[in-house]
Formats: sequence, C-alpha cells, structure tokens
Amino acid sequence: MPRYPPTISCKYLRYKLPESETYIRLPLLHVRLISSDISLTTIGLVDSGATVTFVPTELAEILKLTEEGSQSVTGAGGKFEAYRTTISRIEILKRKRVFASFREVPVLVPRNPGAVPYVILGRDYIFPRFRITFIEKRQRMVFRRSRS
Repeated sequence: MPRYPPTISCKYLRYKLPESETYIRLPLLHVRLISSDISLTTIGLVDSGATVTFVPTELAEILKLTEEGSQSVTGAGGKFEAYRTTISRIEILKRKRVFASFREVPVLVPRNPGAVPYVILGRDYIFPRFRITFIEKRQRMVFRRSRS
C-alpha cells in the first residue's frame, strides 16, 4: 500500500450554483471513481452531516454500477429513494495525486437524477481514517491521519 503524507491541507473549491451566475466555496475535493474498467474524475463534498457516501445517479450510470438493494433516505433535501451498490475504488486527489484510496466502498445512489449534484463523502469511510478540521474563515480543510 502506498505511503501518503500524514497531513494534507486543501482549499475549498468554487462551485457554481445551478441555474445561477453565483459561485460559492464549499469543502469540495477532486475524487476519482473507479468501477471495473471505467474511471472518472469529478468533485466530492466532504460532508460531516452525511452518515453514508452518495454517488450521483448520472455518474453511477457512466460507471455501470449495479443495484444491490433499495432503501429510503432522509437528507437535507428531504426524503428520497436510493439504491445500494458498491464502487470498486474511490481515490481522493490533491493536485492530481492520490492522497487517500478506499476500496470496495458501499454507496447509495439516488433514484432521481439531480438529487445530489456531486459525490458526497460521508462519515462512513473518510472520517474514520482522518481527523478533519474545517477552517471556515480561511476556506480550508486539514486532513490528519488517524492513529488507529
């Protein structure tokens, strides 16, 4: 397994609000999603309020993820239906370099396209591996490896 730096600091990324000319900064990271022979790079929100990881419907279709079960989910946007699946690997990137990699990650995929606008990195995988500090005033996140 590759050795990653013990501490990584990342700036929040600019995000254009849908159907608006307004940009905001959010705790977003570049992530690479890998499923069998398909790989794509996108953005993911580090969400301390999410208990699980979500992949947008549109990305799940590109990655050809298969449904393994169904469940109702309650989130910030209300209640919605999702299906469970597993993604082969999620890599978190900084300047195109991998600083964390997660294999065989269970994820939820909303049944409604557009229900989540980007990958949501929940508390299930990223938070146990890192002590994450959000520095809102500087619009930064600091990831420190947990000593498990």
